[in-house]
Amino acid sequence: MSGPPEKVNPFKPVQPVIPGVPQKPAAEANPEENQKDLAAWPPPPPPPQPPWKSPPMLVAAGVGAVLLLCGAALAWRAMRPAPPPAPVVIETPAASPDSSADASGQPAQRQASLAPGPVATVAELAQPWSVARFQMQRPSHEVANAMVIRLPSSPGYWGLLSVAPYGRCELALESDLRKLREEYSYAAIHPMVVDSCTQTVYDPLALGTSSGVWIRGKIVAGPGIRPPYEVEIKVEKGDVIASRSE
Repeated sequence: MSGPPEKVNPFKPVQPVIPGVPQKPAAEANPEENQKDLAAWPPPPPPPQPPWKSPPMLVAAGVGAVLLLCGAALAWRAMRPAPPPAPVVIETPAASPDSSADASGQPAQRQASLAPGPVATVAELAQPWSVARFQMQRPSHEVANAMVIRLPSSPGYWGLLSVAPYGRCELALESDLRKLREEYSYAAIHPMVVDSCTQTVYDPLALGTSSGVWIRGKIVAGPGIRPPYEVEIKVEKGDVIASRSE
């Protein structure tokens, strides 16, 4: 009767026999060593991971990091200085086209128009000696200040450039008869156009001459050379139009 089967050491397999190749003598078996090798099979399980490497701990650490970043962002926004308040824009209602007076009760001042073209309306110059100022483009393409005066008699309107020939001061319609007498040494009975630089007085109702041509604005006082440069005035469909100038 044969004995128990021989245990095979899995860590020391039997050397295969290859024909034609000399075999090395097998080393004498060591029963104790074989028993140790058999006892070590199967291999021991791997050592347990540290608690901080476990999946629940990793998930908790990730959530904590996210919460920490969110808290830092909120704290930074809370400590950041607030932006300055936006400016308050108050819209002013547009003035009515029919309004003829401002908030102080004074007549509204018309924006200077550029002629040739309409410079006022007949209604705006309804009163005798009323004045509308504008800018006139002369034939030389120079833009000069000008005005139109509502006369109490025919032709009804007198247009003129606001600077006297070879002058440097603005001409003005002076309605204060006492001022005309005291400052300009002229006893007028109606408003006059004056040059405050040369003390020249021009009569809007009288004609003077320049190079043999009759022109409105006769010089009645002062050293003026000739009447003011004239602007041609027309009335069309309720508009007072300055068409051309000297």
